Amino acid sequence: MRESEFQPEYGLMGAGAVNNSLVARLPRKLQALGPVAAVSFRVASRVVNSLGAGVAARSADELNALRFILFHSSPDQFPALTEVLALANIRWHGKSLVFCDCDCSEDTRQLFEGRGAHVAVLRRSQLPGRLIVEGTGAALAFAHRLAKDLGVKAIEIAAENKQAFEMALTLGSAALSPLIDQTAILLRQCGVRDAEASKLAAALFEQTAREYARTGRQSWAWYQRAPDDARLVAQLNAVGDQLRRMAAELILFGLEDAGRHGESAITIRDALESRDAAD
Repeated sequence: MRESEFQPEYGLMGAGAVNNSLVARLPRKLQALGPVAAVSFRVASRVVNSLGAGVAARSADELNALRFILFHSSPDQFPALTEVLALANIRWHGKSLVFCDCDCSEDTRQLFEGRGAHVAVLRRSQLPGRLIVEGTGAALAFAHRLAKDLGVKAIEIAAENKQAFEMALTLGSAALSPLIDQTAILLRQCGVRDAEASKLAAALFEQTAREYARTGRQSWAWYQRAPDDARLVAQLNAVGDQLRRMAAELILFGLEDAGRHGESAITIRDALESRDAAD
């Protein structure tokens, strides 16, 4: 195909390490990427060189020729780049703006949707082999297509569920890490070597996760048989105050969430209150 016949599918508004973003991984970017705009022509040229695709645009106005516009920016450059795009001479009605590997605030979304654009977000997540897709209309459909081009499954998150989804990720990562660490600390206190304690703690949580993946809630140790209350109370009394409270709350949460073994829950609460009173 002659250069004059080249018909790009999408343009890019970019800043930061675009060559490390999802945009750089798109398998058809050489054939599909057209004008690349940035805060300046120099920066746009740098982005084009790093991607090995696209044509540096003198102005973000050149993106007006495209139906689909991708956007990537580092957090610190996001406000300036968004402002340049918002001030560009672009007829947004019917266009799709997809934010790749960067968060799009509600204000930013409303800014472009108010001008007639469809807006979506395509980003990586902590979930292995999954991309997160959010948005509406044609932009959402295009984001799904980009995920398919990347060979990665997409999880579509509705706007009203975004915080719940983020909480799920937090529970499975940052909130869980201290618990794994406390498990390793207890193993070290029992004489297990430092490196081995960390590996054993991690293996214990991995085993629990594998069992859950196989049988779901039925993998819970007390799904059918009630816990040994006396042993649990002895375990709780063997550790420090902070860990005892956390462990007790986790155990009680499991019992209450399952709606089982109410007598065990009462025993644990009574033991916890008695220990607090004694302290």
